[in-house]
Amino acid sequence: MRVGIGGTFNVIHAGHELLFETAFTLGDSVEVGLTSDDFAERTRPVPVRIYEERRAHLSRFLQRYGKPFEIVAISDSMGTAASSETLGALVVSPETVDMAEEINERRRSNGLNPLEIHRIRAVRGDDRVKISSSRVLKGDIDKDGHLLRPARIAVATGNRIKVEAVRNVFTQVFGYVEIVEVAADEIVSGEPVGDNTIEGAIRRAQIALERSGAEYGVGVEAGLFHVGRLGKYFDVQYCAIVDASGLSTYGHGPGFEYPPEVTKAALSGHAVGDIMSGMTGIEGIGHKSGSVGYLSAGLINRTSLTELAVLMALIPRMRPELYATR
Repeated sequence: MRVGIGGTFNVIHAGHELLFETAFTLGDSVEVGLTSDDFAERTRPVPVRIYEERRAHLSRFLQRYGKPFEIVAISDSMGTAASSETLGALVVSPETVDMAEEINERRRSNGLNPLEIHRIRAVRGDDRVKISSSRVLKGDIDKDGHLLRPARIAVATGNRIKVEAVRNVFTQVFGYVEIVEVAADEIVSGEPVGDNTIEGAIRRAQIALERSGAEYGVGVEAGLFHVGRLGKYFDVQYCAIVDASGLSTYGHGPGFEYPPEVTKAALSGHAVGDIMSGMTGIEGIGHKSGSVGYLSAGLINRTSLTELAVLMALIPRMRPELYATR
């Protein structure tokens, strides 16, 4: 069977290697669609070596697989796959699965049999972000995804408790991080309730990423959630994490109940921090041990509570093979 793959292959990295290994394992021969100079210039955000240089380098690299291959120039995303009568399958990355389906639709309309589609997993670096040629060229990682500088984590908050919690958890997971604080206007007014809390966390993460150019944007927001079975409101902290590839993951920490008068005031639009500061006499309580620190008699503080929410949001990134992540 003849198997097709395609790409720019400006820098051959670990993600490409998995693509090649899969194609040469499946096929007796492989057809590689290599983007033309014009196509690469139209679609790539970073400088790309000229076609002949990329072709020569790719040809030398592919000889290691010991099977026949052919490199053909392509000027669009479908390349020769939509019309080829010799291809039997395509090997694609998670980002190009939709294009493979479009190719098969075009083939059907052309009276050709659809191709088998084999999707490889996303190959990620030490920072759990997908390996790409642009990241290698920028000097963020090497071709195998090893970090060449700290992973940049942006947090949209002015609260030091949240910043330290994010730093603590990301350091444990990645080992080598740089935390960037991003100023963010108030995302939600008063004490958020229900889905407004989650929307606030997501918006904070997006703002952090947009304003920093970091690999990750992190947003943390706490709010009240009503549990109908109990007829009570619980304070729950949500974390949203967005990365430069567009992947978003979420998590939340434990929930606890405020004293009734605090909940009532919060539902009326007052900030919990202000209410609890007035009740306890601890000025700026939300920037210290937090309400949970006071209510739990110091057995848990806000930093620990926030760390749990951040860690929960990182879980799908720590075990990506078990989740439908791109």
